[in-house]
Amino acid sequence: MKRSLLFLLTVCTFALTNCNGAVLIEAPEMKTVIMGVTDITVFWELNGVIEGRADFAGYNVYAYTDSTALLVDDGEDLNKFNSQIITDTIYWIRGLSQDSIYYLQVRTVNTEDKVGGYHGTVPFLKGSPRPEFTVSLYLADTVQTVNHSCALVFAGGAIAADSAMLESGSDMWVLLAQDSVWFCAPSIHPLYGAGGRETMFGGIGSGEFDSVSTVMAEPGSTQIMVLSGDMVVARSQDGNYVKIRVESIDLPAGAITVRFAYQNIAGFPYF
Repeated sequence: MKRSLLFLLTVCTFALTNCNGAVLIEAPEMKTVIMGVTDITVFWELNGVIEGRADFAGYNVYAYTDSTALLVDDGEDLNKFNSQIITDTIYWIRGLSQDSIYYLQVRTVNTEDKVGGYHGTVPFLKGSPRPEFTVSLYLADTVQTVNHSCALVFAGGAIAADSAMLESGSDMWVLLAQDSVWFCAPSIHPLYGAGGRETMFGGIGSGEFDSVSTVMAEPGSTQIMVLSGDMVVARSQDGNYVKIRVESIDLPAGAITVRFAYQNIAGFPYF
């Protein structure tokens, strides 16, 4: 009798395994995202245990505007973004809206085309495409009181003169003071600052533009000194986050070129 029960249990286990496919494979941990103008690139860990399995086929990537839709154990009914199974640990998601927040998720697929569950610790990452601009500004010299085109509107990248900062809704202006260059909030301009916007800045060292995608510390100063290659995070008066890279400074010409990404979703600290 015991042998019969053991045999029956073995047969049932074997049948369930084969009828329902191979055991679903756990998801890799997502590491970071890089946002572009209308795209997001998502990266996840290279996991030798996952990819070393004989039944591993690849990955699916999902981009939903509702995070709760992704928190299901069974991923079969989810709409994957990729048309083919992904065999790399990076995927470029294109054609996204700048006005939407996307929740990004990666799941494994086995050789029987069965989708695994989501990662238990990092079920998704957040991202939103954002406008990006490269502009050149003249450096203001408040000692000489020259009216320069030194002010910048983050939303749209428009440039304005000192005297037009208030009317233009400028978010920052650039100052040359004793051979040092400063990003400044309009509110602190000595001549045209009354009623100006109060932007806050925070330095995050030097580096490449795409090396920063998340605000790690709140900007806390209305002015900051910058050098060529520096990266700065700003927060507008309306709560929009901006990352700015100083591309070049030309002191003899009194000019600066900056590249910046403006997150047009207020309070969303990813860019």
